[in-house]
Amino acid sequence: MFKVWGGSVRRSVRLVVALVLALAGLLVGAPASQAHAVLLFASPSIEGAVPTAPQSISLVFDEPVQPSGSRTVRLTTSAGRSVAVGTASRSEGGRQLAVPVRGMLEPGVYTLAWQATAQDGDVMGGSYRFAVGSAAAGLSAGSAGGQQQVSGAGTTGVLRWVLFAAFALTLGGLVGERLAARQGIRSPRPWLRTGAVSGLVASLGLAVLIAGGGSLVEGVSSPSGSALFGGRAGALAVVESAGWLLAAVALFRGWRPSAWTGLAAAVVSEGLRAHPAGASSVWGPVLTTVHLASAAVWIGALVYLVWVGIARRWDAGFRRALAGYARLALVLVVAVLLTGTLSGLLLVSPSELLDTSFGKVLTVKLTLVVAVCALATLARRRMAQAAPRSLVRVEASALVAILAVTAWLSVTQPPRDAQATLPFAPPATGDAITVGGRADQIGIAATASAGQVVLRLTAPTTDLERGDSRSYRASLRLADAAGKARTLTLRGCGEGCFYAPVTWKNGANLLTVRAEAKDWGGGKDSLRVMWPVRPDTALLERTVKAMRAVKQLTVHEQVASDTARLGVAPTLLKVSGAHFVDSEPYAQGKATQTSRFTDAEGHTVLALGYPGERLALELTLDDHDRLVRETLVAPNHFIRRSFTYPEPEGSG
Repeated sequence: MFKVWGGSVRRSVRLVVALVLALAGLLVGAPASQAHAVLLFASPSIEGAVPTAPQSISLVFDEPVQPSGSRTVRLTTSAGRSVAVGTASRSEGGRQLAVPVRGMLEPGVYTLAWQATAQDGDVMGGSYRFAVGSAAAGLSAGSAGGQQQVSGAGTTGVLRWVLFAAFALTLGGLVGERLAARQGIRSPRPWLRTGAVSGLVASLGLAVLIAGGGSLVEGVSSPSGSALFGGRAGALAVVESAGWLLAAVALFRGWRPSAWTGLAAAVVSEGLRAHPAGASSVWGPVLTTVHLASAAVWIGALVYLVWVGIARRWDAGFRRALAGYARLALVLVVAVLLTGTLSGLLLVSPSELLDTSFGKVLTVKLTLVVAVCALATLARRRMAQAAPRSLVRVEASALVAILAVTAWLSVTQPPRDAQATLPFAPPATGDAITVGGRADQIGIAATASAGQVVLRLTAPTTDLERGDSRSYRASLRLADAAGKARTLTLRGCGEGCFYAPVTWKNGANLLTVRAEAKDWGGGKDSLRVMWPVRPDTALLERTVKAMRAVKQLTVHEQVASDTARLGVAPTLLKVSGAHFVDSEPYAQGKATQTSRFTDAEGHTVLALGYPGERLALELTLDDHDRLVRETLVAPNHFIRRSFTYPEPEGSG
């Protein structure tokens, strides 16, 4: 028997290794999982300041989230007074929440507390501060901002442990009952009803947590229907509860097939909810469902058979049933190890096992699994001589401990790649301005706002409405007015889109962009960002009015698709001011972004930005608010213009 058992173990180990290596290759290209939703950006920014009161709050997450009703955003003053906010709306596939501010925000420091339900059903929450007006000094240096955690993590962990134990008692109990019956054992009734009721209570508790924003009390006293029924996580919680209800009713009535149907619905719901589903919408649920079902049968059947062994005083009939379980357990161990390893590859790299909280908890679970496998091997070897009572009891206890660690793991944040590609470009924080340039034939549009810059590259054949699937590469250096330069770390935010955190210095900031695009080469260009942004829509309106009053002017125009062709002689055009202005994007005296500054020659310069069109302009004005020079950078061309006006009558 030892040789047969040892050979089976060796074959199983080789099978596990082969399957892990084969399927791991299929999962290498899977995106990194964030599992619990992570707040990436906020506007107003975390521990930042805005010059004027914001009209709305914007929160950007790394995965789709569901608002928690009235608990989504709570805004308070430094004195603790609440500020009225509106209902949260979702955009960008559920990754962005926007909440209108109804109350007045006077200059001062505000605390924003937020809550949202992640795809795995956990209610995430956190808080941060921001300042309005000149109150930025009220944000103490070095204070921690933007911290987040699972709301009601302790309660969630306990409910998950009860839920996993319920799966073991029901699924494992049903299988253990059948194993005992095959040996003619009139076994004691398994804890099927207890397990089903426990599963129903735990699943309902998790649903109430979603409705209550992480609080059982608020989930019962003031539940949010939109939080529970408006998103995927809440819907899965409802389906899982319905599955447990069906299983409980069926087991009390003795309808075994219906009980299996309800339990299957509950297991699949857990597979769709759990962490790996966030990494792979196909592999994640499959791996988790198989892993959970196999582990539940492995643990629950053994616990049931231990109970049978105690009742029958570990007799020969029990030992035959245990031998049958040993053969089944071998298959279950292979399934648990295989699916667990692959799920781990989706969530954490080997180098992060001891460097992150999630990795450490996962290491504890893996250690327990290895210990249980060792105990099982030793117990099966001793089974030929006598019933391994102590070893089997210890093995069953260790398996129950694995359930507790698994529940703990479910409320622990997996490591996240700080440089992972963002799902979309973060919104501007506060006032912003877009500047443009060209790297050979590649258009550059850089939107600068408080603490960040978003770089968008455009090749000549790009369709801005349909998007761009070509490959872009970029690097970025920033130099301030004092000449201090540093390389910025770029993070992708879509095709041709890059984001970098920036600390702007007052005055001129020079961005040197090196860009490349597949099939279009590349080059570099330098863009000037004047900081801070000083919006001046009134000046734009005066400029348009002044230009419309000009009866005739001469425009000296250079148009090129790349910077190398700007050396050609300009084209001269004689037009009226009204005719010229009507052809400009600011013809109505409006622009998405405006910023006024003074150049080195003392001229007033008005920068205009149209980020949606990736369009940037700089208008240099004379003392009469008329155009002296204009630079326009569009995705596919670059225009420079200078303007001359007839001498006033009677002058000279």
